[in-house]
Amino acid sequence: MTTQEQDNERNIVESAEMVAWVARALSHPLRVMILRTLGEEGVYVMDLVAALGRPQANISQHLMVLRETGLVVAEREGVAIRYRVRSPRVLEALESLETVGKEVARMWAEEEMWPMRPRRRWHRRGRGPKC
Repeated sequence: MTTQEQDNERNIVESAEMVAWVARALSHPLRVMILRTLGEEGVYVMDLVAALGRPQANISQHLMVLRETGLVVAEREGVAIRYRVRSPRVLEALESLETVGKEVARMWAEEEMWPMRPRRRWHRRGRGPKC
């Protein structure tokens, strides 16, 4: 294997790992809802608690995952911290994923696609695969 082939293989692996890292951060529905609520302007944690109806501790835990991944930034404003999406591309990616999800759901709804349904059991009243 040549050096260029090794570099290409290494780049493919690194790219796949980056995509998987971001996908894990987006794998919880609450994190997706948080990102959509934050938008580019950003909001405070208490605004997220009010908008999403979840406990503050739960929101903070999910914000930590999003911050560690680099999807969200925290900006101190006096004693308060305002969270916002780091890049508009994050929101664009969410829109693309939503479109793909709708297309997949449409395919699953068609009878001829029935054998292609996921093999995993579904949980929580059909809100996704049980992991």
